[in-house]
Amino acid sequence: MIVFLNGPFGVGKSTTARILATLLPQAVHYNPEHIGAGLRMAFGPLYRVTDYQDVAAWRRLVPVGARLCRLRYRTVVMPMTVWRRDYLDELVERLQCVDDDLRLFQLTAPADEVRRRVLGRADAREGHDWWWSHLESGLAMARDPAFGETVDTAGLSPLQVASTIAARIRA
Repeated sequence: MIVFLNGPFGVGKSTTARILATLLPQAVHYNPEHIGAGLRMAFGPLYRVTDYQDVAAWRRLVPVGARLCRLRYRTVVMPMTVWRRDYLDELVERLQCVDDDLRLFQLTAPADEVRRRVLGRADAREGHDWWWSHLESGLAMARDPAFGETVDTAGLSPLQVASTIAARIRA
């Protein structure tokens, strides 16, 4: 099974994914951002884009990484903000070729709570302009069911969110 956690930046996907991977049997946390960072380091000037999701190679390599994880683990937990519907559709199609048991969950929270979380992040030392410019598109995902089964994270700890998702998977 592949569990794809989507949602706006700052909603808690990565933290929830790390916890969820400990709650599900034989699960691993797989972060596709590392593929983007690797492409950026390896090909620097060739990939001068503000969002590595715009690079077709990234969208092709993410499912390859999921396939490698599935060779060893029963469940792959993958957090990633994919806010463009065409990119989501492409990733879903390719991930379903890796494992037809693909579960999409969309983490949501009110805009003010997402802003508060982003401002509190330790890794946000370089500013928040990029996150703010994508906040509305990230929140707009909640209106499209193709982005996954909605999980409202407002007022919940990451453990509570992960437990909610684990319970839905088991049901």
